[in-house]
Amino acid sequence: MAIFKITQADCAKILAISKEIDQSVRWLSKGNDSWVEATLPVRAEWPGRLELRITVNTELPSKYSINLLLNQAYRIKGLDVNGSHSNKCTDGQIWLCQTHKHDWSEACPDGHAYTPTDINGDTIETVLNQFCQECNIVFKGSFRPVPMKPRMTGV
Repeated sequence: MAIFKITQADCAKILAISKEIDQSVRWLSKGNDSWVEATLPVRAEWPGRLELRITVNTELPSKYSINLLLNQAYRIKGLDVNGSHSNKCTDGQIWLCQTHKHDWSEACPDGHAYTPTDINGDTIETVLNQFCQECNIVFKGSFRPVPMKPRMTGV
């Protein structure tokens, strides 16, 4: 069985082509009540399966990720809002509860991050639309609010 290998040039082509999402966001629990996820198929003229995956912390809704994935394995582009990360295979930069983006590369498949200057939305829906625009995706579905977990208060 041949192993599929993706290149930065492939990622650039995927980002450049027109893509479309025609399904609405549907949140599913990720195995516990603290995280929900929505996976949206992305239609495009590309061999392979593209999808947009949104993951949100229901206890801290300002912490979420949006990722464009190929074949459920390759993160072509990713955005972590208020997430933590360190660039282990490049410059060692660290983000602690800070917004950062990921681009796929051969040198550091999805591990290299950088601070974006173009994400300025204050809601998940606004940021989703900004991310889709950057990835050349037309989002035709509807956005449904994230089901929030009630916060526990001290006695």
